[in-house]
Amino acid sequence: MRRLPLLLASLFLLGPFANAQNLELVDTLQFPTTLVGEDNRTGGSDVWGYTAPDGTEYALMGVLDGFAVVQIPSMEVVAHIAGPEEDDTWYHRDVVVRGHYAYTVSENLGTNEGLQIIDLSGLPESVELVAVHTEGIVSSHNLDVDRETGYLYVLNSANSGIVIVDVSDPENPHNVGSFELPDVHDIHARGDVLYVAEGRNPTFSVWDVSDKSNPEMLVRVPIPDGGYVHNIWPSDDDNYLITTEETTDKTVKVWDISDPKNIELVGEWLGENRLAHNVHIQGRYAFFAHYTGGIIVVDISDPAHPVQVAQYDTTPDDDEPGFRGTWGATVPSPGGYVYGSDISGQLTVLKFNADDT
Repeated sequence: MRRLPLLLASLFLLGPFANAQNLELVDTLQFPTTLVGEDNRTGGSDVWGYTAPDGTEYALMGVLDGFAVVQIPSMEVVAHIAGPEEDDTWYHRDVVVRGHYAYTVSENLGTNEGLQIIDLSGLPESVELVAVHTEGIVSSHNLDVDRETGYLYVLNSANSGIVIVDVSDPENPHNVGSFELPDVHDIHARGDVLYVAEGRNPTFSVWDVSDKSNPEMLVRVPIPDGGYVHNIWPSDDDNYLITTEETTDKTVKVWDISDPKNIELVGEWLGENRLAHNVHIQGRYAFFAHYTGGIIVVDISDPAHPVQVAQYDTTPDDDEPGFRGTWGATVPSPGGYVYGSDISGQLTVLKFNADDT
């Protein structure tokens, strides 16, 4: 595979002007946390967005004792869904939304452990936990829903495989398949194709999951000088793919996947704090939860030369690499809101103002 030279952060558009131009703070909200170690607080985890049929927007954030539903931009907590709290001091929680249902998992055990299915149609008056699915899933680090087909893909409790769940009737989920992997940390599903970040291997793989009882691996790609392959997300046109490695000084990598038989590494980028967490893509922009770097937006219109165009640092006094700061960041909602969740329990709401002229 061809590997291009490292694109240093100093070449990119940094500083107050770029930040003010593109990311505007709307508000923040602090949730309770607990102390881990001597000086680190935890309780915040993943965040996702939901837009109701009337256009009202909500952020769903993993908090110390479950998930909070926050109306935007008023920042009113309108609902809370209790979640498990035992056996994981970092309170890993993950959430995705399809239609008016939210699907959540946690690495914790206890109250409502397993795959939670939450009906959001009653907002803002209420939400309802309509099912807790535990077949093959007790704790889980990550899940995704194929928004085209409606199937859920959920990591098993050992991070050694994926369980496929039919939620065509969301209140009566049932498993339709599963498959084993050497290691798996994060996934993305789209149109019967599953992208898998394979953690410690370090590799990523692409799967044809049209036959739920017999998924077929299309390709497994080794990452040169790779770290811990954490997160994976394709571009809107499925021609490119971004991977993050949760290892200090390992670059974010852009891959050309237009020919699955000849996947090429075409671009790299390294944030100033040198440690990325999660990435999602919308159009020409990649939105990163970048730990102590905060929420970072990178223009990938030229995949070989990613360019940072915006940043909101939620921990301005801490820029050293480490598992602190921003855990999750969303792509802009229909109203232009970007939600960031911090390990320290803070929800940050921003407005992204793209200058595409």
